[in-house]
Amino acid sequence: MRPLRLSEAQVAVEIRRTTEFLQHRLADDRRAILGLSGGVDSDVTARLLVKAVGVDRVKFFTVVQADMEPRHLQNARDLARELGTALVEVPLAGWAWGLIDVLANADPAEGYTTDAYLDVGRAKNSLRSLIYCTYHDRGYITVGTSNRTETECGFFVRFGDGLWHLGPIAQLYKTQVFQLAEALGSRQEVIRQPASAGYWQGQSDLEDLAYWLVHGAPIGAQRAFDQDQIALAARIHAELSFERLDLALACIAAGLSQASEIAGYSGLPSDIVSRLQRLVAAAASIKGFPVAQKLDYPVPAPA
Repeated sequence: MRPLRLSEAQVAVEIRRTTEFLQHRLADDRRAILGLSGGVDSDVTARLLVKAVGVDRVKFFTVVQADMEPRHLQNARDLARELGTALVEVPLAGWAWGLIDVLANADPAEGYTTDAYLDVGRAKNSLRSLIYCTYHDRGYITVGTSNRTETECGFFVRFGDGLWHLGPIAQLYKTQVFQLAEALGSRQEVIRQPASAGYWQGQSDLEDLAYWLVHGAPIGAQRAFDQDQIALAARIHAELSFERLDLALACIAAGLSQASEIAGYSGLPSDIVSRLQRLVAAAASIKGFPVAQKLDYPVPAPA
């Protein structure tokens, strides 16, 4: 296995590659739009984007949600100020609850509920897609913040944060995104804060992933966990770090199949590795279904 962490030289190469990718794809004075979440992924993506094309061709926005982590909004504001550009703040507090309430009434068979975080969190995520749609029709190219860790675990919303034109950090594991953040000058409070979507206070990506590992697949609809499963999720969470998780994911991507061997590389216990293998396989099946498929043959010419 090749080392997961990049050398200083490799970080420099990665920054050059991503900026050249953005410059090429945003040629001819194309404009880009990026939603800032206040997390490290959007911070790194914003810095790469400005490095590639400057601030005059970039628009940043953030969605102000009810119950969001206050530091995430402040991080987005501080980043835009540091980069020397405006931040469009879109106040949509309450919209996610309203959407789920409407769905619950329109389609009661699906069991939509505002009583738990999952449906509301997914709605909060997808509200950004509505904003991207309006800007796209005005000529903007959507830049996403997905990373490889999220993709391989299926830890994204397919038609929310998983929908973009350009994904400059999609090839990087979260561990490597942190390395680029250091090199690009991201603020330490952004780098060191717990990774989180910031949709509600106290939410943590690694804690959520622990429940996905208990479930054995991306969690599609709200479900209950018994006390034994909650205790198991807590044990898994205690073992998780992005470096361990990413090392295990890299082993799986490289074709290693023995849980004990992957455990030796990553430091994760073998039983958690086995759960991660099941999660990755399920994520590829559920979240990897391709979009925009069509019949691939020419329409016959009129007789």
